[in-house]
Amino acid sequence: MKKTDQNFKFMILLMIIVGCTERNQLQFPEQKPVKLESFAKIKANEVDECSGMVKSRRFADVYWIHNDSGDEARIFAIDGQGTLITPENSPDYQGVHITDARNIDWEDLTTDTSGTLIIGDTGNNDNRRQDLAIYLLSEPDPTNSQVFPAQKIRFYYPDQHEFPPQKRNFDAEAIFWANGKIYLLTKHRSDNDTKLYRFDSLLDSATNPLTFLDNFNIQGQVTAADASPDGTKLAILTYNAIWVFEVASGDDYFHGKISWLPILAGQCESICFNGDVLMVSNEGGKLYRIPLMDLLPITESKIDPGSN
Repeated sequence: MKKTDQNFKFMILLMIIVGCTERNQLQFPEQKPVKLESFAKIKANEVDECSGMVKSRRFADVYWIHNDSGDEARIFAIDGQGTLITPENSPDYQGVHITDARNIDWEDLTTDTSGTLIIGDTGNNDNRRQDLAIYLLSEPDPTNSQVFPAQKIRFYYPDQHEFPPQKRNFDAEAIFWANGKIYLLTKHRSDNDTKLYRFDSLLDSATNPLTFLDNFNIQGQVTAADASPDGTKLAILTYNAIWVFEVASGDDYFHGKISWLPILAGQCESICFNGDVLMVSNEGGKLYRIPLMDLLPITESKIDPGSN
């Protein structure tokens, strides 16, 4: 090995060590889990497990939802009270069916500012899948559309080399749109972290590599996420807490302001912004409202390099 190579490796190691010693440690306020009170329930017989939810940016008081794995390739629209929105004269309405799509394990959906819905077929419990995808479709009018085409975008994690890997950290139940890009957050079964990835390529003729951005100790398993319309706030839902990360610009969310609230509300699997309120649903279809002002600020302190 050349001496220059040895010096380069030493510098990389030194940077890693310095980075570890300079990382900030989160200081949590004393707060027992808050038992959320449901204000409504999803009233749709065809929705047996709401796995994703996003507020429409085209239609007032419309929220798009979908079932978990194994259902047909379809989505549903509800209003803010959980009532199913249906076209006129459709007593046996079965939702908006999506052609050229398959619900292998749909986990979340999001929307951009140009009227595109993005559905994440990203569930990967065993970390074996090599057919991960998202679907892009123009948002339909929930009062008159029942069938809609979609564009399939395949993707892969560039840092996953085994199927399954020893550490099962390549499941994902959270996608969101911000800053003109689609993002994904992983759900880990080997640690309490989550990884933030970005879609920098959306070719439908190839399998697109994700761009890894950052990781964060989320103290649990991520089940959903959403960004505010201006992209400055990122809400992340876990089984036991709600987190909000805020930045002035860009997508360096994990180094911005952080707020947090531990919760009890059953197994919650979807979250979305509605102004200054977060809408959350659990697998039983109960809906909850959490004002952003209810979340508690997280402070940071430097880790003492000499401490164990």
